[in-house]
Amino acid sequence: MFYRSFAMLVALVSFNCFSSVQLRVPDSVDLLSVNMSEPTTEGGLFSSFKTIQLENGINQIVFQYKPSYDVKDEVRKVYSDVIIASFSAENETLTLSVPKFRSYKLAKESISPLQWELLNSHDQVVSVAEDVLQSDGIQLGRDYSEEAKNYNIAGGIASVAVTYVTANQHQQSVVNPKLVNKQQAVTQNGTDSTVLDIMKATYQKASPKDQEAFKKWLLAQ
Repeated sequence: MFYRSFAMLVALVSFNCFSSVQLRVPDSVDLLSVNMSEPTTEGGLFSSFKTIQLENGINQIVFQYKPSYDVKDEVRKVYSDVIIASFSAENETLTLSVPKFRSYKLAKESISPLQWELLNSHDQVVSVAEDVLQSDGIQLGRDYSEEAKNYNIAGGIASVAVTYVTANQHQQSVVNPKLVNKQQAVTQNGTDSTVLDIMKATYQKASPKDQEAFKKWLLAQ
């Protein structure tokens, strides 16, 4: 019964033929993961921006801002927190906008928490749900896509349904999960929110054994 309930919900998919969202990312930003996969970007060599094509609907990105400064004949970088964010867009060109600090000292003082925005083609701010993707101590060679997947399963502020993103990579989209901002909820279609609420309720009512089995099933998809 537990798996049947989730299977019925996951079966609510719609076919999406084209990648219709273009995301522009500044050169000073490392795009670390997109929809729990390593991203493939274009441009950036002779341009101040690199771009990536995304599907219409809900998408999730992981990134880090790393501005560079000349300090006493050497180049120094300042590192922001690793940000994980989810947003919804269709047939749009989006630009990830980050602050420009005048000096290395000012950047060190002001980069965290990072004040960034996602802008549409009309320079309007797009609603996002964002969080810091925390690491356990000092790690070398972090697997950001795997961390994003684990973050989503744990249900963080900027999480999306794992089944949604997996389907989206194959040009399908599961009913959109609700984006929740730090300050307020971002309003989504009522039906979409209802389906997600049912999924959450079904998971929470399941026994610990069934919950663990479901997590393993999600990771195997």
